[in-house]
Amino acid sequence: MILFLFLLISMLISCSEPFNNNGDLLPDLKPPELNKIELTDNRTLTLDFSEPVSFDDSTFFSEPDLSLESWDSAGNRLTIHFSDEQIPGKMYKCRSDVLDEKGNRLSFLIRFYGWNQNLPDMIINEFNPEGSGNNPDTVELYVAGEGNTAGAALFLGTSKHFTSYFVLPSLEVSPGDFIIVHLRPEGLPEEINESGSKSVSGGKLASDLAWDIWADEDMPLSGSNGLISLYTNPFGSIIDAVPYSNRVTADSEEYRGWTAATFDMIEELSFLEVWNGTDGFIRPEDAVYSEGTTGTRSICRDSVSTDSDMRTDWHIVPTGEKSFGEVNSDNVYAP
Repeated sequence: MILFLFLLISMLISCSEPFNNNGDLLPDLKPPELNKIELTDNRTLTLDFSEPVSFDDSTFFSEPDLSLESWDSAGNRLTIHFSDEQIPGKMYKCRSDVLDEKGNRLSFLIRFYGWNQNLPDMIINEFNPEGSGNNPDTVELYVAGEGNTAGAALFLGTSKHFTSYFVLPSLEVSPGDFIIVHLRPEGLPEEINESGSKSVSGGKLASDLAWDIWADEDMPLSGSNGLISLYTNPFGSIIDAVPYSNRVTADSEEYRGWTAATFDMIEELSFLEVWNGTDGFIRPEDAVYSEGTTGTRSICRDSVSTDSDMRTDWHIVPTGEKSFGEVNSDNVYAP
């Protein structure tokens, strides 16, 4: 009986409104929280909050400028309509205030990237995580459909757990095209992001047969154990991913075989369900095997870019058979 009364009292206290020491009801002074940002078209931004809000449009500011047309609020969602179309892939910064039903104010500053309704089908096709010398770390994308790459984001990790990421510039592409993302630029004048011609750029591993794109900063891949993923934009949905490892589950019981640095990335990838794992988890044995890769022994898909979200889609090529900007080699490295 004593235990029952204790549990009942605990439930009543936890479910009740907050009171001060005199038994007076305390006012609600907690502002709303912003939980999610989403674009639904090139003129509309939706914001999900922890409670219903009203929008103080007099506080709205954006850079570049977006003119407000209207807004509406339903439940915990605020929908903002712009009179201007967003520039695909362009980064916008917006500041504004919202108020909850008690008048508590939240001032927020957000970033988002302009809606791109013409994003092509793309997959990660080749990479060399142990790059060096004249063969620095590089990721190749294979284009399977026509479109524009503006705003797509390449993460070393996932969008929530990453070491770095790069937002692709505007680039009109066609089926069969290759995009080489150079992750370790040297700041040379010939390292040019191509858009009109595939033969403009120079630099290490540049190709006249592919579109060369250079990261804004140094983005080294994570050696023998890591994850590369591609998203529609930095805050968007995942398009493709490839985990790689030379470990086994027994290497670390605490992290299911992964290193501490990669564990959270892999856990999120398991949740996103874009890679086939074991019993709902992705273990090192489920990832692409990376032992033996070098700067010239890249990790790649087969020559037809098979994509079944499994380690069997991938292999390490023999020395000197890296193929950035061209159809992948089907030859397999033998230690």
